[in-house]
Amino acid sequence: MSKLRTHYDNLKVARNAPDIVIKAAHKALLQLHHPDKASDKITAERITRILNDAREVLLDPIRRKQHDDWIIQQEKSQPHTHSSRHSDAHASSEPVTEQHIGKYRVASNGTVMDTETKLMWCRYPLGQRLTSTGVEGQAEIISWSEVLVCAEKFNQHGGCASFTNWRCPEISELKTLLQPTLNAATGLYLSAEIFPQSPALLWSATAYAGYGGGAWCVNFAEGLALNESPLFYCAVRLVREA
Repeated sequence: MSKLRTHYDNLKVARNAPDIVIKAAHKALLQLHHPDKASDKITAERITRILNDAREVLLDPIRRKQHDDWIIQQEKSQPHTHSSRHSDAHASSEPVTEQHIGKYRVASNGTVMDTETKLMWCRYPLGQRLTSTGVEGQAEIISWSEVLVCAEKFNQHGGCASFTNWRCPEISELKTLLQPTLNAATGLYLSAEIFPQSPALLWSATAYAGYGGGAWCVNFAEGLALNESPLFYCAVRLVREA
């Protein structure tokens, strides 16, 4: 039986999420899937409609209660299924191969080595996984308060490429992935050859030290680092020291 899909799933928020979190998640996801920045505009427009519908329902107390009641009824009528919110560890009996692209060594096990910084990156963000046929899943969008916990859980579930010491990058490390020129095909200042299907917004583990607090992320669509509220939602790409 197929997994139950709810408005909470579409916005990637918990079922008890307050309105401020729902609004922040909706805003972040719209930025990731904006039709003007997407190569597949038809799909982006469909996702936008789904996101708008979810926001409209969850911000209306009566419609949200009706949706919650529907979820309870559906869950009672089908067996419980478990799904991991993190990327699966890459499992393969085949030997690991590498391809050199500029300063990067791109491995078949889903990792990327930066030969200048000596940092190893997960080629795909949390929520996606590498399979024998390509990439599966969608990048998970989380608040900054979940950033450090998500890396710990990822490692507990096996990590990636047999490594279990992955962490969220510092802002200085994440900025090293910025490319000097915009990729016209993806609309990102990021190599699509090295990091395919990447979301535009990625969290760092660095808190903002200035007035008002917050945390640092990188907007690869704009090519710069930004200070955002901890309630803002971004994707996460993990890193480790090689």
